[in-house]
Amino acid sequence: MARLAARVVFVSAVLWARAGRAADPLPASDPAAPVAEQRAADEGDFVTRRYEPAVLPIIGGNSDIGLQLGVAATLSRFADGIVPYAWNMDLVVSLSFKGTPTGTELAQQSYVWDIDVPGLAGGRLRLNPFAEFRRTVNQGYFGLGDASNGVRPPGSDSRYFQYQHVEGNARLIARYELEGPLYLLSSTIGRYVNPSAYPGSKLAADESAVAGNGSRLLYGIEPLAIASEGAGIVYDSRDSEIFPREGWFDQLGARYSQGFPLHADVQYGETEATIARYTRLPGPFVLATQLAADLKFGHVPFFELFTGGVFLPDYMIGGSASIRGVPFGRYLGEIKAVGNIELRALLIRTHLFGQTFQFGNDVFADAGRVWNDYSFRSPLDGRGSGIKWGVGVGEYFLWGQAAMFRLELAYSPDAESENPGFPFGIYISDGVSF
Repeated sequence: MARLAARVVFVSAVLWARAGRAADPLPASDPAAPVAEQRAADEGDFVTRRYEPAVLPIIGGNSDIGLQLGVAATLSRFADGIVPYAWNMDLVVSLSFKGTPTGTELAQQSYVWDIDVPGLAGGRLRLNPFAEFRRTVNQGYFGLGDASNGVRPPGSDSRYFQYQHVEGNARLIARYELEGPLYLLSSTIGRYVNPSAYPGSKLAADESAVAGNGSRLLYGIEPLAIASEGAGIVYDSRDSEIFPREGWFDQLGARYSQGFPLHADVQYGETEATIARYTRLPGPFVLATQLAADLKFGHVPFFELFTGGVFLPDYMIGGSASIRGVPFGRYLGEIKAVGNIELRALLIRTHLFGQTFQFGNDVFADAGRVWNDYSFRSPLDGRGSGIKWGVGVGEYFLWGQAAMFRLELAYSPDAESENPGFPFGIYISDGVSF
């Protein structure tokens, strides 16, 4: 499901579900049960032919994005014993409106369509097409490196650390089972990106700057079409994709991207290595841990320096999918490393109008950093460990068998750069964090 992020969120559907009949605690999982039986107990029925819809409103905002409104809808089809579903389709629409001295502006807008179809080619092939358009008039850019300064110079306006970002992209991920838990993955991505700097902003100053070796400091400062192709190996022994309780999910991949027009001189490679482990603890508790590294090289556009992931690119190291509490776009670099640890559990099950709802909680700690280049001695990275971190708590909400949402509050000292006096990020997102 497409990733969502909002700083202050009210989820009316969660409160509505809690108003249903008395909830029952979930039974503790039995690690001695056969895998198939345990999967049925944990996840439910994959045989009965049916549709499961779920819709959640997005209502939020802050002083940066204004009032945010939207909706996230998902439709899952179950049939023929296909796990985790026969197919799942998501649609997300999100808009934010912000008052300015000259009136109200549409600060951010995002439209996402995503469909996931496993069980093809005798159960070995899985396809995931995805399409998205987003326009942001206040996308963050704070400069390069792990030591970028988040303090606006005297006399600069509120746009100093912002730029306008317009992007449309389409993606197809194909996953093919090789043997057992080993899979071959491919990722084909086409994008149109049009960044635009505000006069007097940090990005405007860096657009014409030169790096220490005489090359351009930034690439990708003009409208671009980017074609990317990636491939890799995945080891997936999770007992569930929706809420894994045990197993591994490891990825190793590489991607090459070419920008057009060619005179923009944008071409770059990327490698990703991720190791995630899920350990079933006594009762309903699960310990989830992850280590991830993303390395880019070549003439990388600046807006790719705060993302990571060969197959499912996302914000890194900030945002709801990496180091929670750190604003996305806060730190940019060719090399990124992140570690996450989370204690999570689904604790309560309730029923309303024939639907099943489950609720749980998590506590987490995230940490990591970026390096501007492969010298590991760039002045832009500063001195010391340079570790960025975030800690927090959250709530999980599972609607039916496949529509998983989470609401999280994360503290990080770096949140001050986006929300002065309020060093927290509040997120609503789909699925588990990893």
